[in-house]
This record gives sequence, structure tokens and C-alpha cells, in this order.
Amino acid sequence: MAEAGLERQFAGQARLVRLLLWRVGDSTDLDACIRAAVDANMITAEDAAFLMRCMDAEERARDAGYEAALAVTPEDIRLLRRCADKLNRADSA
Repeated sequence: MAEAGLERQFAGQARLVRLLLWRVGDSTDLDACIRAAVDANMITAEDAAFLMRCMDAEERARDAGYEAALAVTPEDIRLLRRCADKLNRADSA
């Protein structure tokens, strides 16, 4: 049961980060949006690599109807929240 909760949290945070990236890059092209966020010093290159993996995992899980289990850890959720916070704070400045 706790793992299902982690999967929902992961999906929600990944979607939030995706929306924030779209706003930062003024596009729905994730590669371009992540590059824009890195270029604007909103996130680090390490954050960018992590976010690309997360966005890919969330898309694959969404396409499979979330029936395929995601290997999500509490640390993944913490890092996603940290990235969302960075993107949100930097964008509002």
C-alpha cells in the first residue's frame, strides 16, 4: 500500500515539474525546456539528468496505465520536490 502511495506522489510531482519546465521553456519540448532551465541556472546539469529520467519513467508508466510498477524511492520524491521548488522559486523571481 505504501508503494502505491509513492507511485502516486511520484506521478504528481513529475507532472508538476513537467508543467514548470513547460513554463520555463515556453514550449512543450522537454529537452528544450530543460536546457533553458539549466542555461538560466535554475537547475544543475545533475538535476537535468535526474529530471529526464523521471519524465521518461512517468511517461512510460502513464502509457502503461500505471499498471507497470515504478521503482520509486522516497529519495526520488524528495529530489523531485526539490527540483520543483527550484523551478518555481527561480521562475517567480
